[in-house]
Amino acid sequence: MKEFENKKLLILGDSIMYGSGNGGVGVGEYLEKDLGFTLLKYCVGGARVGYHEGKSWIVEQVQQAINNAEKPDLIIFDGFTNDCNMSDGINCDVDFGNPSDTAPTDIFKVEKSNTNFCGCFNSMCEALKKYFPKAKVLFVRPHKMGRRGAEVQIKYGEYAVKVCKEYGFAVADIYEDGKLDTFDEAMRDKYTNDSYGWGKGDCTHPNEKGYLKFYMPLIESEVKNLLKGENI
Repeated sequence: MKEFENKKLLILGDSIMYGSGNGGVGVGEYLEKDLGFTLLKYCVGGARVGYHEGKSWIVEQVQQAINNAEKPDLIIFDGFTNDCNMSDGINCDVDFGNPSDTAPTDIFKVEKSNTNFCGCFNSMCEALKKYFPKAKVLFVRPHKMGRRGAEVQIKYGEYAVKVCKEYGFAVADIYEDGKLDTFDEAMRDKYTNDSYGWGKGDCTHPNEKGYLKFYMPLIESEVKNLLKGENI
């Protein structure tokens, strides 16, 4: 019997959680294989925390999991990689918002118009705490990405980590502790997938080597710490 064979794992977030570019094998599949979790996979490639027309919205993933009456023992999520993407080359796809004015809204009352990252992220965290009170929660901050602005990925990422710690969620900080930096071309090509046929890594989507070297050791360590003594 594997260590957490009797535990349910809910995965929310974007392509890094999903395993885009890695055959759909993401964080959840590795934990299912290595530790025996039953996987509840709601993450979608391209998802954003704040609403962006035509893209998956992580708020709706949370809503769907609640409506489906999921009862996870562990929730792992990410979010902001696509929010701070600049599709127009100038502005982040989802406005950062005002971190001093982010009182959470009930997850079922968050409106699509005028959303921002800070407000939606707080509302999501509040919902995870409210609707899944027995679940342990782990936030994954993705690696340093060569296809995102250096300043915005720090801004969005540090805010997400701060909020998660305020909610008592664990954090696997790949940016700070995992050391995958795809501004480095050698790391980019060795550890991320050539998603677009460019003949080089895309900076964003880990391949198997990227997951196994930089993501999963930190994540599995946090998971084992969170569920210590509960694997019975």
